[in-house]
Amino acid sequence: MAMGSVKQMKELKIVAMVPARTGSKRIKSKNLRFLAGKPLIAHVLSTIAAMDIFDGAYLNSNGTIFSGLAEEYGFTFFHRSEELANDQATNDAFAYDFLKSVECDYLVQILPTSPFISADEIYRFVTELVSKRHDGLISVVPQQIACIYKGHAINFDKDKVNPPSQEMEPVYSYATTLMGWKRDVFMRNYEELGVAYHCPRGDTGYFPLEGLATIDIDNEPDFVLAEAIALAQKHIKHSEPEYYPTG
Repeated sequence: MAMGSVKQMKELKIVAMVPARTGSKRIKSKNLRFLAGKPLIAHVLSTIAAMDIFDGAYLNSNGTIFSGLAEEYGFTFFHRSEELANDQATNDAFAYDFLKSVECDYLVQILPTSPFISADEIYRFVTELVSKRHDGLISVVPQQIACIYKGHAINFDKDKVNPPSQEMEPVYSYATTLMGWKRDVFMRNYEELGVAYHCPRGDTGYFPLEGLATIDIDNEPDFVLAEAIALAQKHIKHSEPEYYPTG
């Protein structure tokens, strides 16, 4: 990272916020369910706790059961109201509620449902958010393959030969693992428009993620996949690749 970016980050107040609510329906008590020997949410908490890039780290939840985990990993517990934790509550609303109480220059939201996000990826995300002076930065997944939206081709022509995937224009889908906003811009957008998540008014950047960082646990098959990955990481040692003999 450039020295100018280091100076910028030291002069600005950057806080991390991990949102977690009780009452998840697709997976019962998802954030408290054990993955590789510890609660799902603890994977992200431990990664952030080992970093020195944030001026504060908060666990935002309606469930006081999370206060113990917050304390264990050195987080400040932010008690969200039940009204902002029901199925109708939006990310805009609970992030705005949080920012009304927490002073900062930038807010970085990190989802606990992406347990394999690394400290390096978080660090590079924050660096880009600050160094490029984005009002909002959104993590995305590049899909470099033919994509369809409402029956229409997006990045290819049905009347032409399909190009090799490596030559195809990528389409980007939200990863949502990492979201970052400039506090004053987020609050102004929410107060004027009622929405701020996508940074409707301001400079928005997009930060590509790939591999294990893009895994987001929403349903039971996702959790099963994460368990298999965690088990493989624990027992499989990386070695030189082997191939079927050609000669």
